[in-house]
Amino acid sequence: MDRIYLFLIRNDVWIYILSALGLFWYTTELWRANRSLRTAIFGLEKERGTRMRNNALFFIALFSAIIAIVFFVNSRIAPTLPQELLKPPTPTPNIFSTPLTSPTPLGTRSAEREVVTPAFAATVTLAGPNGNTGEIEEIVPAATATIFVPPTPFVNCIADLNISEPRNGAAITGAVSFSGTADTENFQYYVLETNGPQTNGQWASLLGRQVDQPVREGFLGSSNLNTWQPGPYLIRLTTIDIGDNITGQCVIQVTLTGNS
Repeated sequence: MDRIYLFLIRNDVWIYILSALGLFWYTTELWRANRSLRTAIFGLEKERGTRMRNNALFFIALFSAIIAIVFFVNSRIAPTLPQELLKPPTPTPNIFSTPLTSPTPLGTRSAEREVVTPAFAATVTLAGPNGNTGEIEEIVPAATATIFVPPTPFVNCIADLNISEPRNGAAITGAVSFSGTADTENFQYYVLETNGPQTNGQWASLLGRQVDQPVREGFLGSSNLNTWQPGPYLIRLTTIDIGDNITGQCVIQVTLTGNS
């Protein structure tokens, strides 16, 4: 039932327009049928006019009922539905517009690299036939050790790391709320920083802390910039993995305007 409600709420304008056009058309048909009945002489003409009138009355009632139902759903049912249900559907990411990292050359491994420890020789002393001793070297197979190499971080805004509000190039002022996604692989925490006139060209934290909860299409944090110098600022969102390595960074530019 919720799907029907959502369909009526999201398409109410088009339903109103089509129903109004249908009412106009069949009201005209009703007028023509009544005029035909007034001027009809023969039984066949009266029968045809009656059929036209009944058909027009049926569709007038149908379109009127549709308009009443849509109005009822918008005014009475929509306010009682959960806000999560009324949110617009999440758009499917366009794989052709998502920046891709450079391909890894054949024969290399970016995440893990196997390092083979050289073989060592164990010396065993045995007694000879005449009591002399001799040394025999026994080669012990080498042990293979695996060393974890941190992944190469990316510097792009992607589906798992982005700032949706404010948008790139936007003008901001006063208290600013930041929204987006910070949910990369092996997530540990994220930081939100800025670089501009107020920071003298240095990266400074906007939140004053590290956030250890992943966020997907939600609220990242807020900062009060009322006393900051106006001008262009870079906003950088960085995620760190469980090995304290930078996973990726998303950078946008905004313009801080003076308070009016």
